Amino acid sequence: MFCKINCKAQNTLNAPQGMYKVKGSSIHLELKADSTYMISNPKSSGHFELEQCSYSSKGRWKQIGNDVLEIVSENFYQKQDGFKYELKKQNKFSPDSLYIEVYLPESLIYYKNGTPVFFSYTFNDDVSKHISTNANLIRLPKQKYLWSKTSNSVNRNHLTFSINANISGVTSYKSRIMFDILEEDIDTEKTNYLTITLPYFDLCFFEFELYNHDLLFIKNNKELLWQGESWEKQID
Repeated sequence: MFCKINCKAQNTLNAPQGMYKVKGSSIHLELKADSTYMISNPKSSGHFELEQCSYSSKGRWKQIGNDVLEIVSENFYQKQDGFKYELKKQNKFSPDSLYIEVYLPESLIYYKNGTPVFFSYTFNDDVSKHISTNANLIRLPKQKYLWSKTSNSVNRNHLTFSINANISGVTSYKSRIMFDILEEDIDTEKTNYLTITLPYFDLCFFEFELYNHDLLFIKNNKELLWQGESWEKQID
């Protein structure tokens, strides 16, 4: 008798599939029948809504216990196109300077007005030869940042480029801060103007939330507990 009562009580918890939302919020968590999930972005007001990605995270979910779910987001660090870049090398303007220009998708350029995105450059793995700036075009004196002909006969300089998203004080998106983009050896005698284009480094890539085996708890057949919030199941 005890087993029958206990099993019946446990079965009342198992209703994970469906759409959930936090009371007073426009964010939705959808647990789909094919074991995938998607978390919508909060609705925004004004013209920024046109630039916003519709989702903040997606991946797979599964039930790992009677009252516990697990979600794992897509592994964007390994496969997402946002890290792909095009590097154009030219020789123009003043020969004593190195010029670097960065092109980002329009949606992220607009977003930079509210949340600064800094471009970080390090030359020859030397921390003293490092610069961080939010300007997409910079001019650097070769004498200060690069090896000279006398110290490096082949005159190749190693460039490391990353993007640092300064999201201090922002709670909506917590996962993405530093993006390591490229490492290249540059012949700075033949090349002094570099153009780095990131065609897929858009707002959806920038804002994507990574979840690595995050646990959600089933309170009852109408409610999940996650991230300190109660997520209520929506009735069609």
